[in-house]
Amino acid sequence: MALIPPDKKRCQAEKPNGVNFMTLGGRREMVRCSNKPTVIITETKPGEDGQKGSMSLCPDCLIVFRDQCPRMSVVVTLIEED
Repeated sequence: MALIPPDKKRCQAEKPNGVNFMTLGGRREMVRCSNKPTVIITETKPGEDGQKGSMSLCPDCLIVFRDQCPRMSVVVTLIEED
């Protein structure tokens, strides 16, 4: 399977859409973050498929990522402004 390259215009993290039993409608699903990314994270070791993945993240999603994943699992690179 081909890896999707990092998107420098839109964060690639997925997060819950905010729908639950209290919102009276719709269904729970994951949606892609619409914020502008500031970094690209790249795995330090290949995954089970033998490839190193990478993705763009906004500051808020980077905080969530750092809380959920091991510190040394990725290299963080700043996205330079055009």
